[in-house]
Amino acid sequence: MRTGSKVRVAMLAAAVAISLVGALSKAAGAQISLLPLTCTAAGTVGTVSTGTDDVWTLTGRGSCQGDLGGTYFVDFAGSGTSNGVGLCDGSLLVRNLDLLITATLTNAATLISESVLQNWEGPLTTYPGGTPFVVTGVKGGQGAGVLWNHIFLNCTGNPVATFQWSFMHVS
Repeated sequence: MRTGSKVRVAMLAAAVAISLVGALSKAAGAQISLLPLTCTAAGTVGTVSTGTDDVWTLTGRGSCQGDLGGTYFVDFAGSGTSNGVGLCDGSLLVRNLDLLITATLTNAATLISESVLQNWEGPLTTYPGGTPFVVTGVKGGQGAGVLWNHIFLNCTGNPVATFQWSFMHVS
């Protein structure tokens, strides 16, 4: 088989695979992009110790790109709990981080907005500095991310944070 024929066969196989995944996701009642959305945002993280549970609040704004919809503006807010706040309360690690995040994705080309609910969770993670978490979409979809807060591990003062996460977008 000539090289040009091999390329055409590979392209046809990819097109068939893409259409099969699209058909299966529509049959399941959801539309899943074949590519993850990758988001970068700036915002704030606040933690308050209340005894056994520590309360977290997060807000942020940034952009996402990567799926078939193009580039999005993202605004998000959320809250949740954990057991301990790592180095900031002397526990070293954060246990049972469980945050419910509501994000609004606005397509930069069409200005059409969509709300996305996600759980950002970490059964065992770190804080401050890099805090990795797993993303689970309420409608489906998975991903992972990390937030950075309190540069130089200084636990007092400035709540400024940066966020990076990637997830399979289900709408």
